[in-house]
Amino acid sequence: MKTYKQSIRRPHAYQNLALWACVICMLSAAGCRRRPVETTPGIDSPRQTWVRVLLFGNLRMCTVASMSGFEIEDVGSGAMANFRSDEPFVVQVSGRTLVIGEHRFDGEVLIRPHEPFVFRINDKPYRGHLRLRADEDGQVFEAVNLVPLESYLFGVIGAEMPSYWEPEALKAQAVASRTYCLFIKDRFGQRRSWDLTQSESSQVYRGLEAETQTVRAAVLATAGEVLVAPADDGRDLIIATYYSSSCGGHTEAAENVFGGERVAPLGGVRCRDCAGVARHSHYYWKPVTMTMQQISEKLMRRYPALEKLERISNFKVSKLGYKGRVVRVKLIGKNAATDTVRGEDFRLTLDPTGRKIKSAIFTVEKNGNKVSFQNGLGFGHGAGLCQCGAQGMARQGKTYKDILSYYFPGSKRVTITPAKTTTEL
Repeated sequence: MKTYKQSIRRPHAYQNLALWACVICMLSAAGCRRRPVETTPGIDSPRQTWVRVLLFGNLRMCTVASMSGFEIEDVGSGAMANFRSDEPFVVQVSGRTLVIGEHRFDGEVLIRPHEPFVFRINDKPYRGHLRLRADEDGQVFEAVNLVPLESYLFGVIGAEMPSYWEPEALKAQAVASRTYCLFIKDRFGQRRSWDLTQSESSQVYRGLEAETQTVRAAVLATAGEVLVAPADDGRDLIIATYYSSSCGGHTEAAENVFGGERVAPLGGVRCRDCAGVARHSHYYWKPVTMTMQQISEKLMRRYPALEKLERISNFKVSKLGYKGRVVRVKLIGKNAATDTVRGEDFRLTLDPTGRKIKSAIFTVEKNGNKVSFQNGLGFGHGAGLCQCGAQGMARQGKTYKDILSYYFPGSKRVTITPAKTTTEL
């Protein structure tokens, strides 16, 4: 998911104080790490309700530590080992064997820290448990964080939205992130050993580093709340609550951005508030120029099936959405063959970072072999919740319920308990 970032301008008198605080913390890093940490909520909840977050894949080595010590279970044999020191242990893989300190384990282990149930991997702190598993070839291993749902959200909300924003905006983000997490977990989790990644490909997750009191308050105030909508058979289903930084004045229908069938709460709404909140350079972004050769190479590399075009010699925008958002692009080959791609896929293929071509709202100007993407508007894919719009509504006194009802019209809030029952709100 796209993340909105904004710098805080501190009065000059406070800048030196902030600098000295950082210096003191760096000089006493061990002391900083040993500040009391509140215990992890949901640690006793049913394991099937936890979230599995892929922290690292294809590791050859990492370090693991916990202030409170931890135990390691060899998943294959059930053998246990206790580690009491809070100094980091080196983890390496040798064949299908995981070597942790002086101990050797079969291909998969579960690391369970003691209360407050916090561990560090590569010096990054996370709540819950850690699973390490070697691949079939025994050359690398993956690290997956097993974490209770609400504790997972502690590490998401402040990474996906500035934690100093209005409390009602943070609550709206908490419900959207919780709903999106469960949607992805249900849709894809059964086919793989993890539910989500820690990056923008799922939702940005930074563990304890993203936690603040305002974030915790927003998560706990909305605990268990998700958005659902009626399916064709009458059942209420969790919806894909997409969100992005600033929509550019109108959110886009999700099927135009991501494909799939139309979902009524994701049909797109006018947004009057994001322009007044978003950073100017994120709302009105600068032109980006590429050569047609660069565009062809990027698309051909990303989509091997386009080889039938031999080389992409031209393209045309074939469908527009709200605010002129590019929805479909027709690609024209050197041999006159054609194909199409979605506008959002086109954008992110040309700029995988999404930091230059910041949205699919743009116009195209061609001059010889050069192509310029101009009049850019907004930041992100534009479907679902507009984060800057949510902040604007919250500033006007709207509640998180108002915000969610506006951006996901026709949806219904329910609360999900650890036993997977729902209650309409």
